[in-house]
Amino acid sequence: MSQAFHLLSILSLIPGGFGSLLAPPGPGPAACANLTSSLGLSKVVTSHLSLRYIETTQDYWNALQSNYQPSCIVYPQSAQDVSIALQAIRASGSRFAIKAGGHNPNNFFSSVDKGVLIDLSSLNSKSYDSSSTLATYGPGSTFGELYTYYAQYNRTLLGPTMGGVGTGSALGGGASYLSPQYGMACDNFRELQVVIPSGEIVTASPTSNPDLFFALRGGGGNAYGVVTQYTVQSCPAGQFYSGNVIYLFAQNDAVALAIKNFMQYNEDPKASIVATYMKLPTPGLGLNLDEAILTFLVYDGIDPGTAFDNFTSIPYVVNTLGLRSYPEVIDMPIPYLAQLTRGDNTFRVGVHLSSDDSYETVLTAWRSWAESNKGSYQLLALNYEPVPQSLTDASNAQNGGNAMQMPAGPWYWVSYILMTLALMTAGAYNSTQDSFREMVESVGNEEGLPLFINDANADQDPLKTFSTYARLQGIKQTYDPDGFFESKTGGWSFD
Repeated sequence: MSQAFHLLSILSLIPGGFGSLLAPPGPGPAACANLTSSLGLSKVVTSHLSLRYIETTQDYWNALQSNYQPSCIVYPQSAQDVSIALQAIRASGSRFAIKAGGHNPNNFFSSVDKGVLIDLSSLNSKSYDSSSTLATYGPGSTFGELYTYYAQYNRTLLGPTMGGVGTGSALGGGASYLSPQYGMACDNFRELQVVIPSGEIVTASPTSNPDLFFALRGGGGNAYGVVTQYTVQSCPAGQFYSGNVIYLFAQNDAVALAIKNFMQYNEDPKASIVATYMKLPTPGLGLNLDEAILTFLVYDGIDPGTAFDNFTSIPYVVNTLGLRSYPEVIDMPIPYLAQLTRGDNTFRVGVHLSSDDSYETVLTAWRSWAESNKGSYQLLALNYEPVPQSLTDASNAQNGGNAMQMPAGPWYWVSYILMTLALMTAGAYNSTQDSFREMVESVGNEEGLPLFINDANADQDPLKTFSTYARLQGIKQTYDPDGFFESKTGGWSFD
């Protein structure tokens, strides 16, 4: 029996037969083949059974993003590697995604199916210049790792209030416990190294590509390029009087008033809070028995004076207030369950004035939805994030303000977080998401205030709430004239 016959017999067992071996690969595999050749096996993983591949694809805060399977994962070790990757992806026509921390829950913002995933975790260098007090770091670390590193110099960075979040959150603004003093995280950028869609590596700063520098400070990252190095102004970090105070349902109204009064009247920029309402899937019996209120109180210094008296005077079940370093502030004893729990998670965001009755409107709508949708969620959370005038003043005083051009405070963002049941049918999941969206939309938003990109759902189009939207559109056209990023990756887009 001839060797040709044996070969044909083997080929007959291949789905699609002999022709499938001759068919050109899809754009994703084609890009991966080119990248393996140009970057090497140490930087490109194609096997879906690789432990590194599995770890990367499973490490998303929204577990649904782990359902997507990239054709390969690239682990660049330099800006030049990122440039090579983008050029190979462009040449193949493949889709792609950029992943730093994987915390954004929106589809394809940091995940991709049948395309190239660029994981920035290897770009994790860090340094500090004591003469200028500037910090320089790559995008591959989490903010918790950065806070710990810079604590050795008695310094810290402006960044999110959760240690597990990646550096990309600063490109969307980055709200910190220190923001009332120093502005948003993006306001403290001083220079960025960026690989733009053409593959060129450029510097963005007040004097070099200043339009790109403007857009990347609060306008999101994926639309304009890949930031491969940050140089930012660090902040002094001594001891912080901080902790969690937790209340149960009996104190709902008193705590609500304390939060509202803090958002409207607090004038001490060293005092900062995040207030979280949480709903469990257990029955509330019409008395909010399924509800707890978790406050994070942080004061930059050892004596907060009367800043938190309205909170500590209310009967509580837990009070952990005490002195901490900044890394300990971020890792406070009570875990931030509403945002740290991996699951089928969704964000939505709202923005409102501190001086009107929107606080009660938001809370009433959220509670009503929670009661009407028992059995559709594992956990609900509602976060109030104050934006005092000291924050907006600090933001607008640096480099002409960020991409949000933040109107004068006080006002606040509210984030709505939904964790749906893990085994829901597609129909039940979509119905719950639609109902959740309708609830948030029913509250409305204050006209003239920007939605917070970091907490926004993709369908909310937060960039369109920026007064600078037309300017950002123009910057996008300058740096991505053929719409490469627009068409081949997720992220905030421009119509």
